[in-house]
Amino acid sequence: MGTNARDDSARRVLDAALAEFVALRNELDEIGRGQRTVMNLNITLSTAIAAFVLSERGAPQLLLAIPYVSVALGLLYQTYTIHAQHMGEYINGRLRPVIVEKSGDERVFGWENYIRATVYQTGWSQFPMRMAFMLIIPIVPLVGLIWAAPTLRTVWHWLAWSGGVLLYLVQLVSWARLSRRFLWV
Repeated sequence: MGTNARDDSARRVLDAALAEFVALRNELDEIGRGQRTVMNLNITLSTAIAAFVLSERGAPQLLLAIPYVSVALGLLYQTYTIHAQHMGEYINGRLRPVIVEKSGDERVFGWENYIRATVYQTGWSQFPMRMAFMLIIPIVPLVGLIWAAPTLRTVWHWLAWSGGVLLYLVQLVSWARLSRRFLWV
């Protein structure tokens, strides 16, 4: 194969890898917007339910809805997080080597390595995010379950409470597993 044919082939591979990267970055942007929307929804719905009950316009048993809302939205948030992490790993592990090879420059697409070697090395850099997750994901539904418990009167209340506890525990286990792999880097 001649030099021009090799250069042309390398250019096509590089162009294809860069096009795939752009598509993945766009998808990552969409995932980020989805995550923010889900988290905002979680905060808004939990706050609205709690405010309605605390204003004495709603029965305390309405707090039993918080774990259901929080778990559903929390698991959706986790799905976004996992998908984004896999995309980042794909970019770093599959696209970056091709682009480095075809461009001949080791410095390209070095963000993943850079951020892991700098920002994520200090525990304080992730502290605000960790605290936000600790307050929003596990504590708010737990408070709802605890607050509603003394007011439970019917079998349906107790079934709703038991289901909320079960979902809460599933979410805790799921977040613990996810955090070891993705959230705390």
